[in-house]
Amino acid sequence: MSKTILEVKHLSTQFGHGDHANKVVNDVSFSINEGETFVLLGESGSGKSITATSIMRLLPPAASVTSGEVILNGQDLFKLPEKQMRDIRGGGIGMIFQEPQSSLNPVLTAGQQIQETLYRHKKLSKKDRIARSIELLDAVGIPEPERRVNEYPHQFSGGMKQRIMIAIVLAGEPKLLIADEPTTALDVTIQAQVLELLKELQQKTGMAILFITHDLGVAAQIADHIAVMKQGIIVEAKTKSKLFSNPEHPYTHQLFDTIPSWEKRVAEQGDIETDKTVREKLLNVSDLKVYYPIRKGVFKRIVDYVRAVDGVSIDVHQGETVAVVGESGSGKTTMGKGILQLLQTTDGQILFDDEDLSQLEDEALRKRRSDIQIIFQDPYSSMNPRMMIRDILQEGMLAQDIGENNQARDKMTAELLKQVGLLPEHQYRYPHEFSGGQRQRICIARALALKPKLIICDEPTSALDVSVQAQILALLKELQQQYKISYLFITHNISVVEYIAHYVAVMYKGKVVEQGRVDHVLQNPQNDYTKKLLSAVPRANIVKQYVLD
Repeated sequence: MSKTILEVKHLSTQFGHGDHANKVVNDVSFSINEGETFVLLGESGSGKSITATSIMRLLPPAASVTSGEVILNGQDLFKLPEKQMRDIRGGGIGMIFQEPQSSLNPVLTAGQQIQETLYRHKKLSKKDRIARSIELLDAVGIPEPERRVNEYPHQFSGGMKQRIMIAIVLAGEPKLLIADEPTTALDVTIQAQVLELLKELQQKTGMAILFITHDLGVAAQIADHIAVMKQGIIVEAKTKSKLFSNPEHPYTHQLFDTIPSWEKRVAEQGDIETDKTVREKLLNVSDLKVYYPIRKGVFKRIVDYVRAVDGVSIDVHQGETVAVVGESGSGKTTMGKGILQLLQTTDGQILFDDEDLSQLEDEALRKRRSDIQIIFQDPYSSMNPRMMIRDILQEGMLAQDIGENNQARDKMTAELLKQVGLLPEHQYRYPHEFSGGQRQRICIARALALKPKLIICDEPTSALDVSVQAQILALLKELQQQYKISYLFITHNISVVEYIAHYVAVMYKGKVVEQGRVDHVLQNPQNDYTKKLLSAVPRANIVKQYVLD
């Protein structure tokens, strides 16, 4: 019989007091045994992270626990004085956050940050702390730990930073690890490595893991038990196999239904329809290169180049979606900006409607850009927070002389908002008054305002919850069918590619290593990197298959 490490009993947490109180965690109960992974699954705002910070007693000043017990190894944490809680944090409970860059101290080396935990919780000598830091870096898979123990966070990749965070947590030898969306900011191959590392360490140490995520594929890969949260309430809690084979709550079914996949695409519209009609080429990118010089020495002579985009050739046809997939640093976004001439290209030809964009002068290029628009990853940072939505949508119209007068542009603005599922009166609000999904709809409306033939979508759904992502993808497909818009869809999410793309190009280190019809490439990859990329994806459609079975 496994030992129970954590028991959460009837936990409730609220923001505010009295009539203004907002209960964000409502009567939550669960337990985690030694060596077990318990997943809290739900969308943003469901109360997952507040549950974790309530357990750690790290709530912001505006929040408070109103009832419940949190028992760690038989000890009620809510009855301990703060001094004892400081011993528990790091020693009894370790926590990994979503964004390792903001969790690490930029002015301390990796070794110094691990040694802080060793000094606080293990009271080791300086010599032993250094030796143990090197051991821990080696344990989490950091190469050359003797050298890298003295390096700073900015000298590590995103995956390596998350490994350092895990090493810091392991230094305290906690019985419980709370992992709050630890892989959301990582590429799929790095995500697979981190998940595998957590499972290996769990097997070695026997620690319990509370894993917080909104990704069903990740939950399927790592969980023993899963609790589905919605609006602060656990609506369903089962073992992984029972939840996936027999989901009962409507919200759980809704989460399953929002997963983009090839199966969902075929169920909605049948097989892809390319090659069945005459295809009209809209964009032809040939041998595109974007190089950045590396300068060294007193006179800053060029000694080499960073080949961000290195000889990429790609075609986009009217009314089709071409997905560009690859990890961070592969050159996807640089390629998109190069096509738009938002940065200087080194070489290559960019034919749009048989006109080379790289040869156009400023005024001609500005006019041509009305046919090519872009949707960015973060909708909030891509809008001016001081401008009303009306002004944001009409900014491009004014620049391109669209609309006879203000009255005509107001009418167009109202129509645009309706097209993307918003209300005409929303034009008189500001960006901060909308949810993330609504903001992305506004950015889509802004792109549509100029009636473009091509929209470059740069990770437009990666910052969104799965249900909101499903809404945005459905909207993009609907707009494509209605207006024959072409999309160059930049993403690292293979499930999204399966659902929305007609063709796919796989990028690695600035080059396209494989491209073709989406079903051909994803179901029968030829390149070794493509195979590696696909094998690293936590397959959401496997979860869907469980449901169907």
